Amino acid sequence: MLKEILAGNARRFPDKTAIVFEDVRYTFKELNDRVNSLANALTDMGLQKGDWIAIIADNCNQIVETFWVGIKTGIVISIISPTLPERALSHLIGNGGVRGVVFGANYCNLIKSLRPLFKSVKEYIIIGDSEESFKSYEELVSAYPPLELQVEIGGDDLLYFPTTSGTTGLPKQIMHSYKSMWTTALIDLHSQDYDMREGGVGLFAAPLFWGYILPRFTISCFYMGCPVVIPRDFTPPCLLQALEKNNVTNLVTGAPFLRELIDYPDLNKYNHSSLRHALVWGYLPPWVWHRAIKLFGNIFVPTYGSSEIGAISYLSPKDVASDTAEEITRKFSSCGKEAIGIEARVIDEDGNDVQPGQIGEVVAKGDVMMKGYWNAPKATEEIIRGGYVYTGDLATVDEEGYIYLKGRKKDAITTQGKVVMPSEIEEVIFRHPGVLEAVIIAIPDEKLGEAIKAVVIKGKEEVTEEELIILCEQNLPAYAVPKSVDFVPSLPKT
Repeated sequence: MLKEILAGNARRFPDKTAIVFEDVRYTFKELNDRVNSLANALTDMGLQKGDWIAIIADNCNQIVETFWVGIKTGIVISIISPTLPERALSHLIGNGGVRGVVFGANYCNLIKSLRPLFKSVKEYIIIGDSEESFKSYEELVSAYPPLELQVEIGGDDLLYFPTTSGTTGLPKQIMHSYKSMWTTALIDLHSQDYDMREGGVGLFAAPLFWGYILPRFTISCFYMGCPVVIPRDFTPPCLLQALEKNNVTNLVTGAPFLRELIDYPDLNKYNHSSLRHALVWGYLPPWVWHRAIKLFGNIFVPTYGSSEIGAISYLSPKDVASDTAEEITRKFSSCGKEAIGIEARVIDEDGNDVQPGQIGEVVAKGDVMMKGYWNAPKATEEIIRGGYVYTGDLATVDEEGYIYLKGRKKDAITTQGKVVMPSEIEEVIFRHPGVLEAVIIAIPDEKLGEAIKAVVIKGKEEVTEEELIILCEQNLPAYAVPKSVDFVPSLPKT
């Protein structure tokens, strides 16, 4: 099914815009031709179904094209964050036995420095100004005919390998199949009421290496015959200009980027009335969602999941359409209900479903599940048990089936003999209008066991350490109050 989408669009509406990146626009006919030409170039180099290509580049249309080459040829694609340490990059390329690397010209020196370590790589393709030692992406596209390749592909064949964050060691590579990618795209469409068909335009407002959002987003957009807009960066002016210029109807982004849009003082100088739905990954406190709805309307679809299994739950605009402000606050404190096609449970240590109000671990299963971690059978056995993916996220549920996250199982803090979840403290700190982002961490302490520290990014308003500690003292038990607050310019994103 997936491998026929682009070719079908090229036949049905060849002159309709398919992809926009800055001033570059390609129709579905042009995009399909470019993908086919690159596919023929790669097969001529000897790459074939089951081989692996890694992409290391900033946002650009060539990343999308290379992924769709993978769809048509069975070549497995992985988009790797250029910001990873060299050790992690070397591990990801070497562990996968990567055959080809497609990279942006601005990372040429990085690739040259790591090239001796990439023993399995046979082909290097550069996006941008060509170098003598590398093949030029655009020259390959120009040199080969746009003939459709005939490759037999099944639903269980591997398609895409996103990576884990690697916060507890080297990142792992997650194996996703054609079936899991297709199912996830359909879930995303369902969450947005399939409303992209009538003049729909999708905007992907995040780095293209983020999890496996790019595959699911482009699959869902192209399946509905809708163009995809790719911004170069994610500053509010860039995103709002792209949104206004292209009459974007469906936005996919992360909570930090949405928060920046909401706080942008010139927001209303741009026309964003075309937006129908915004699929948002990550946590925002309820009062921020209230502001977002006031500014944009009831269009938001907060989504919870992981790269191992995709969307586990989401909150639909229909869920809050007729609610009071109090009910909206309650529901936006949750991460919604289980997604269609997903079985999501919150279980105790014995594997039993918890009762409303009790805390347990979120587990889920469905056709969206990964096949496992590449070359990591032990790690795979630890996370997939009894057919379920064990997320490591603690949560509770209510009588209506809404899931409320409480934090990561491994992040629980033991202080003064009490167990504290960081999310409980973060939720209080977020109430201060001067806080843009916050994270709670534990610091070893001889007397307390672990001392609680807040790490905060300031927003537009001023905020002090004393104000945040007093706020926590007014809303938390004494043992849960942070002992200190550090203000930082940024926090690591995974």
